Amino acid sequence: MSDLQLSKPHQAIHDAFTTALSTYRSPYTVELRGYYLQRLMTWAQDTTEHGSVLRLTLEDFHTWLSKDVGPAISTKRSARSTLSVFYEWAETIGKIKKNPARKLPSMRNSVGIPNPCPTDDIQRALDRATRPIDVLMILFGELQGMRAGEISRAHSDDVMLPTKELRILGKGNKQRLVPLHPLMQELLPQFPTGYFFPSDRNPSGHMLPRSIGRRVRHLLGFQPGRNAHSLRHKFGVDALELNPDLMGLRDLLGHASVATTQIYTKASSSRLRKLVDDIPEPPGHRDRLQALKRGLMQG
Repeated sequence: MSDLQLSKPHQAIHDAFTTALSTYRSPYTVELRGYYLQRLMTWAQDTTEHGSVLRLTLEDFHTWLSKDVGPAISTKRSARSTLSVFYEWAETIGKIKKNPARKLPSMRNSVGIPNPCPTDDIQRALDRATRPIDVLMILFGELQGMRAGEISRAHSDDVMLPTKELRILGKGNKQRLVPLHPLMQELLPQFPTGYFFPSDRNPSGHMLPRSIGRRVRHLLGFQPGRNAHSLRHKFGVDALELNPDLMGLRDLLGHASVATTQIYTKASSSRLRKLVDDIPEPPGHRDRLQALKRGLMQG
């Protein structure tokens, strides 16, 4: 099968799982878990004889995680979390007798390095924007450091102009208040009341995080590493370059741990370039270099 088409039994299981999950998890988490479960189900349909997600084994999970999910550790961790949550639910309601995902090893998150979107790419994205909401989703990432899921749920009620603050609903339905960038103070009141990215195609009433992410990648020219999260990384790098307040940046980005925020402490490429360029040229080296170049040209 293709295009993530599910069989009728799988669709019924998928709907029951996401419905149950929605009673205690955020819409973003429900969508993320539902997405990876859908991928797992289509993988089971396409690669196993029985074609059932309820008959997969620990060995099947290892194969799926290593070959079908993608190379990024963060992606594998999201997929693994989906396995754990889904099969725990399936065992609880009697769909399976024993949870095969219980023995999955834990995955340590990669330390990573910041991946800030270059200013030129952002300018070109703004030039490609054909709608006001295109501009807004770019600026929410670049100037407020918001995740795609946070951007998708942004509402006019979250804007507090008297205090110049923005309320952001982050991971795990955790709220945070952050200062509004001066440009956003001017821009946001121009939009209609309600969700900034409305959609009548979803029960939530707003665009889904995946749709926001897809649109941002389009605006950024579908270049590798250019996405909504690279806009958030640009915000983090820029903020820390101007003010080395790690705890403050943690609160702005909504990180649960300052260890996550520490990736932004890695020096920017411009600072590294300055460190190298400022090393004085040793006496006599330029003459030796010119002689070497002449020898190479003659030989």
